[in-house]
Amino acid sequence: NLMDYDPPEHTRMRQKLTPGFTLRKMRRMEPYIEQIVTERLDVMEDEGSPADVIELVADEVPGAVLCELIGVPRDDRAMFLKLCHGHLDASLSQRRRAAAGEAFSRYLLAMIARNREEPGEGLIGAVVAEHGDEATDEELRGFCVQVMLAGDDNISGMIGLGVLALLRHPEQLAAIRGDGQAADRAVDELI
Repeated sequence: NLMDYDPPEHTRMRQKLTPGFTLRKMRRMEPYIEQIVTERLDVMEDEGSPADVIELVADEVPGAVLCELIGVPRDDRAMFLKLCHGHLDASLSQRRRAAAGEAFSRYLLAMIARNREEPGEGLIGAVVAEHGDEATDEELRGFCVQVMLAGDDNISGMIGLGVLALLRHPEQLAAIRGDGQAADRAVDELI
């Protein structure tokens, strides 16, 4: 886990992640992010009013985006997220959480092995392509876990809190409607 280290080891490990977070890579993800957000908003609209923005949007978007970022194959994403969430679910028994964590770790190591054979477009593939065996399997697994821990719940919570803030301040919501630049600034501020 990257958070377990201090410089210079932390710096060395963090630098390995740079190829996975270039501006070009982030821009390439924009259409997918727009697609997943649009799909989730369509589902919410289909549910009718009132709708649960947390369940239908906020809990779904971050995991899908982070899977794309890491390079989890689309057919594996539901299972991957179930394992990840099971590993973190404090309501489960310690034994069930440990079993989910072991399965999650096995999946990550298998995905890393596939990327070592043929680097994919995601974070793992980018790090393997740039650093090869300099990046150990355990480092790569730790990078994936860190990305999921840092992003999934945090982003989900911020989406929910951002919507709540706008609903509590309808004048602010009105000010950003139809104004893309104002909406972009609002998103930055809410994050």
